[in-house]
Amino acid sequence: MIIQPETILTNAFIGVIGVDTHGMIQYCNHRAKQLLHCDIAPGFSLKEIHPGMDKQVRTCIEQGKNNQTFHFKTKEEKIETQISLLVNGTETIGAACFIQNIKQVEDSAFKLPNIKEMLLQFQALLDHSYYGIYILDHKGIVLKVNDVAAGLIGLKKEEMMGMDISDLVEKGIADTVLTPAILKYKKPMTRPLYVIKSNKYIMASGMPIFDEKGEILFVVVIEHDMTIVRELRARLEQVKQVADTIKSELSDRNLLELKSSKIIADAPAMNQVLTVLLKLAKMDASNILITGESGTGKGLLAKFVHHNGNRRNKPFISINCAALPDMLLEAELFGYEKGAFTGASESGKAGLFELASQGTIFLDEIGDLPFSVQAKLLKFLDDGEIRRLGGTRTIKVNCIVIAATNQNLEKLVQRKKFRQDLYFRLNIFPVHVPALRKRQEDILKISNFYLKKYNKIYKQKKRFSENCLEQLQTYDFPGNVRELKNIIKNAVVIKEKEVLDTILLPGISRLKSSNSSFSEPAQPVTTHGLNEELLEFERKKLEQAMARFDSTRDLANHLNISQSTVVRKLKKHGLSFD
Repeated sequence: MIIQPETILTNAFIGVIGVDTHGMIQYCNHRAKQLLHCDIAPGFSLKEIHPGMDKQVRTCIEQGKNNQTFHFKTKEEKIETQISLLVNGTETIGAACFIQNIKQVEDSAFKLPNIKEMLLQFQALLDHSYYGIYILDHKGIVLKVNDVAAGLIGLKKEEMMGMDISDLVEKGIADTVLTPAILKYKKPMTRPLYVIKSNKYIMASGMPIFDEKGEILFVVVIEHDMTIVRELRARLEQVKQVADTIKSELSDRNLLELKSSKIIADAPAMNQVLTVLLKLAKMDASNILITGESGTGKGLLAKFVHHNGNRRNKPFISINCAALPDMLLEAELFGYEKGAFTGASESGKAGLFELASQGTIFLDEIGDLPFSVQAKLLKFLDDGEIRRLGGTRTIKVNCIVIAATNQNLEKLVQRKKFRQDLYFRLNIFPVHVPALRKRQEDILKISNFYLKKYNKIYKQKKRFSENCLEQLQTYDFPGNVRELKNIIKNAVVIKEKEVLDTILLPGISRLKSSNSSFSEPAQPVTTHGLNEELLEFERKKLEQAMARFDSTRDLANHLNISQSTVVRKLKKHGLSFD
């Protein structure tokens, strides 16, 4: 846990008072109130509290005397006060009074160092820290900076004192800075930054320090150089590429895909999902039902279960239950014997359940499973046996079953669209994947993951601006991770500038373009034959429906035609959901 500077001042053994050039108190900690035996608050005049101290403070400010020590008497005790000037650039803006009880210090078995020594220790810490350290006021003006911080920027420390930190961006020294965002949102932040002048990548963490009214007094920013880390990561990536090449010759394709994929789960809700799935994987549990909105990564989580279980070296078979017509889906799942139906293979065919034996089968979009096939799936879940279409013998199959859906199966049961007994059998281990908008902690990491991925694929060097990061953090992502991935892919490919300042949302863009087509000026009519016009009309209807639905089953229901007809027409027009 990070200790806040405000906490240190509040609980300090030494009293601390900050005054402006007019002797008006701007800050006072609890120990100062005890030593001066009065209730002090910002806005009080120091002259009213202690005239002698006020006189010496004004003298130090007027004569420019710094780090002066004086002894005063209060009603009950003697106190020692160290007066240090507060300077912004070349202008003195006030003074800080550090107050001690002389008798308590002398009687203490462990004498505290005097205030001058403490200031020297603070300056030594600042100057010899491995990290770059800034202290800025509430307007973003640099009050203190050490050599490390100045070196990371590529400037001298003297050049930075009194500088508005935003000037680094305006002068093209850095692509962005952290302090303006901290001042705007009044909360701690950590961001990666790129310094153009020094060609360095740094990680900056900033903490606002507040006064008693909740206003920012100053900001402390700590930075460290990430350039070497990035170089090491690049080398590590090269090693991983070689390892992946070797593994591709030895590993199952689906397992390789999982290992090269990374599930980001800093959000507590998502972390809990992975914890549950990992436990189920280690227990070799079956009948896992993964629910969640479209695009949340249910398929990736199914692979996560398989990869972390005892069957990781066995087959992982996946099928989308909404992608095939009823008859074809049943044949794919359970297989068929010779002559089972017209066009059946002469040698018959093993179904996906047989292929998944000793491994895992993943039934995606289980809510779209035809009612006629649900009975056969229920039988398999009950006794672990299947029977091929047109066959008479039963085949024993041992595999893990994972199902997923973005629909409410309970409502489908109530509407008689899904068997209740099958629902109970599949729902033994329910796991709900939270929507991306409920995983705010993960958005930036997922964004950076896909930015890096698509930069590598398309040989780009795109990076996010501050404005772009704010866009990503405030957008709801109705399409979840799939939408975020597509947004970033679109930006990497389409945007010309290296710094991505605004990101065009593909879904919104597509919607606007489809709506705007109705308001465009009429184009000259080209005469076609009846067949050509019918084909063009058919294609447009299919494209409009594909913009709204993501499966052939939904398209068939919407267009009021059979699923097999939809599949045939999509193939005829060269359309697909890929």
